Amino acid sequence: MDFRTACEETKTGICLLQDGAQEPFKVRLHLAKDLLMIQEQDVICVSGEPFYSGERTVTIRRQAVGGFGLSIKGGAEHNIPVVISKISKEQRAELSGLLFIGDAILQINGINVRKCRHEEVIKKINRNFPVNQQIVYMGWCEAREQDALQDRVYLPTFLALRGSCLYKFLAPPVTTWDWTRAEKTFSVYEIMCKILKDSDLLDRRKHCFTVQSESGEDLYFSVELDSDLAQWERAFQTATFLEVERIQCKTYACVLESHLMGLTIDFSTGFICFDAATKAVLWRYKFSQLKGSSDDGKSKIKFLFQNPDTKQIEAKELEFSNLFAVLHCIHSFFAAKVACLDPLFLGSQAAASAASSSSMSSKAKSLT
Repeated sequence: MDFRTACEETKTGICLLQDGAQEPFKVRLHLAKDLLMIQEQDVICVSGEPFYSGERTVTIRRQAVGGFGLSIKGGAEHNIPVVISKISKEQRAELSGLLFIGDAILQINGINVRKCRHEEVIKKINRNFPVNQQIVYMGWCEAREQDALQDRVYLPTFLALRGSCLYKFLAPPVTTWDWTRAEKTFSVYEIMCKILKDSDLLDRRKHCFTVQSESGEDLYFSVELDSDLAQWERAFQTATFLEVERIQCKTYACVLESHLMGLTIDFSTGFICFDAATKAVLWRYKFSQLKGSSDDGKSKIKFLFQNPDTKQIEAKELEFSNLFAVLHCIHSFFAAKVACLDPLFLGSQAAASAASSSSMSSKAKSLT
């Protein structure tokens, strides 16, 4: 990836500085033709005139696993440029020796990003990643947790949508290794996100949403602003759509009348039920033929399909060991089909209600 950053020909180095009043701390020295600048390593200078003029182009190729090893802050919505806020040790950005904390990113692969919002810059960087490594969302929220001394307590939580997974962290991931140490990880197409209405809120906190895991566990989160909630909703829909588009199909083991079967949910063809031993197909239906369904909240799902010839409703009941994962996966595939038909779907606040057109419901918990 080619980054064009604001800079002129300078000499740069790191040293320890001590003013006699505190412990030594790291600073970065910039020696230009007629100016020496001393910058603290953790300070980002984003206001005022730059201490240098001109630009430089830096080429960095991402690692086979992981990214470029840098974090960014700022954006047009804050009336400041996007700047490099952190550079991870032993990662590509640091090893190149060409990028520094405080550098303003002006172009990415020849695309001018001076007037881009933070999210837009992230997307442009992500275009160089495979879909299964793209970061769609990263941000702080508060999770409603059970506490031994109190009935409920909210704790800071960092959420990230990257590739096929939703990650729940205690602190933001900085290095590639950090991504393997998430507190919890979920497959985005096997979980359900619900934006809560005022009548669904558990306390006085506004801007809340829940995530129902593949095991049926409900996780309750709160964000500060309505815009934060809208951003999360769009990001979750986008992450789900991208992952369904990438995998195209998903197969689950199931049981029919004591026989081991398989149910494939295929983005192109719909539902396919087959014998696990012989691979013989028992039945297949398109998504449009599913007219309703119900489940017992434990393991069984009853599908109601319409026969294309007789127009009669045909009931098919299957038993699964991972009921909620299957229900959420079917919902994700339906939502992705809607997104393909309606390009505005992913940016619509009515996305959740549009996805519920699948008419899938649960006796224990509502799928829509």
